[in-house]
Amino acid sequence: MRKIEYVVSDERLITPSGLSLVGQVLGKSNLIKKANRMRTDKRSQPQIKNGDILLTMIGLLSLGKSDFENVNEFHKDEEFYKIALGIAYSIPSESSLRNRLDGIGTTMNQQILDGNVDMFLSCGYEPSSLANSCVPVDIDVSPFDNSGSHKAGVSRTYKNFDGYASCFSKHCFRVRLF
Repeated sequence: MRKIEYVVSDERLITPSGLSLVGQVLGKSNLIKKANRMRTDKRSQPQIKNGDILLTMIGLLSLGKSDFENVNEFHKDEEFYKIALGIAYSIPSESSLRNRLDGIGTTMNQQILDGNVDMFLSCGYEPSSLANSCVPVDIDVSPFDNSGSHKAGVSRTYKNFDGYASCFSKHCFRVRLF
């Protein structure tokens, strides 16, 4: 794999340049190696390994892009994204990414969860609480559009429509949120 050199400069940075750091962190873990060894039933574009599928989706999510169609942006500068993320063969098409992730999600769920832990350990990261024993959590609400309704509690949301802004994150924790 080609190395990317980091230098301090006054030049304007390319927006997805931070993906090279994501690729290096993922390269230290065994997640991608384990993914490449796993078998999945649905295999469109079989020459593209499961690891390349995961690297592509992780790259998209790292850029804040959760739609499968956003993978088409990677095809505009395929060489950069392959080097930055450590993709071995090729960036998948939109439909292949969607289909293969469905298969990976059903067969590799536990391996992905274990891979997350392995990735943090390989980088020397050890989660810890604050001095007051609390753990900071970054959460956001999910605004629902109720424009034109006369329901109680409807108010203006940050997405600039009338509705509710429910916080579902509290349901993911086994602790009481204040």
